[in-house]
Amino acid sequence: MALPFSRSTLFITLTVFALCLSLSHLPFMSNAQDDGTATYYTPPYTPSACYGYEDEGTMIAAASDEIWNNGTACGEMYQVTCVSGTNQGTPYPCWGSGTVQVKIVDYCPPASCRGTIDLSQEAFASIADPDSGGLMVKGYVHKLPGVYLAKV
Repeated sequence: MALPFSRSTLFITLTVFALCLSLSHLPFMSNAQDDGTATYYTPPYTPSACYGYEDEGTMIAAASDEIWNNGTACGEMYQVTCVSGTNQGTPYPCWGSGTVQVKIVDYCPPASCRGTIDLSQEAFASIADPDSGGLMVKGYVHKLPGVYLAKV
């Protein structure tokens, strides 16, 4: 009995199916377009909840409960874009590209956390006037693809 389609068609169909099946298990970046607020904290940046006394540089941030997820946010890279001020200081605080990439190294507990993400003073100053105190931000939940640093 002859098949209704050629062997090459069957091969291509099975290859595409296998490829789709294997890709379904890969982690993909988040594309949520959420708004939030960013504040900043000042040095010293150690100890931190994720890395203890290990220095992780200055382009870092502390995560609020909204993104902390019981510590699974540790080591993840986030992109933060300044949208506007929070009316707590400078009316037009954003400058430069208004976007910074930061690594989550710490937890910002609810009792003291005034923002969705608490940037280091240096990261905050790279996108906005620190005198503004707080920023409205967009895209803070955008995990950068392929940049996941494991906790040591």
